[in-house]
Amino acid sequence: MAEDFRGFDIARRGYDRDQVDAYLSRLAAGTAPGTPPVFDIVRRGYDRDQVEARVADLRS
Repeated sequence: MAEDFRGFDIARRGYDRDQVDAYLSRLAAGTAPGTPPVFDIVRRGYDRDQVEARVADLRS
C-alpha cells in the first residue's frame, strides 16, 4: 500500500468498514478473489468513491 494513504472518510451511507478492511487485508496478502469486490452499504460506512478508487489502484 502507498505510504501516503491515510484511510477513508466516513460517509452517512457507505461501504461496510469490516468488509472493506478484510478485503484490503486479503488483497495485500495476495489471497483476494479475482472478481471485483461487492460490499454492503451501511450507515456510517467508508466513502464509496474513495474505496472504489483505492481498490482499483491496488488491483492494477
